[in-house]
Amino acid sequence: MAVDEHKGKIFASLFIIANRLQVLGDRLDPDVTVKQWLLIAVIVKSYPGMLSVKDIASIVGVSHQNVMQMVRSLEKKGFVHISIDESDRRIKRIGLTRKCQEYFAARGDRELAFLNDLFAGFSGDELQHFAVHIDHLISNIMKMELRSTT
Repeated sequence: MAVDEHKGKIFASLFIIANRLQVLGDRLDPDVTVKQWLLIAVIVKSYPGMLSVKDIASIVGVSHQNVMQMVRSLEKKGFVHISIDESDRRIKRIGLTRKCQEYFAARGDRELAFLNDLFAGFSGDELQHFAVHIDHLISNIMKMELRSTT
């Protein structure tokens, strides 16, 4: 297979993988979608600070409106709270509630089992290389995004 064919196959496969992972992940928990889980995970990684909606949208790669839609849904479930930034009242900051922290701590074993099943048969070395390649791909995507906005 030629290099360009590999690139095309990988490109198409990424979409197929994303769709199938979303379906599988959404089955993991009827209360929280994979996209909502990702939003929460991004906030957890930023702890102790509270990210703005704009920050979350930038990290996750979705629109401000999509983030707000997910935040409103998670707020109704009692998982997040929205605060107005003290220095700029236009900025909305998103924080996790105690309920959210307890909920996700309780489902930690299911998440770990999911990840173990997903990466079954991969060696530690393969996972390390895979992570490097994913980081490289994300870096290229970010460069392309910057070029397309200038």
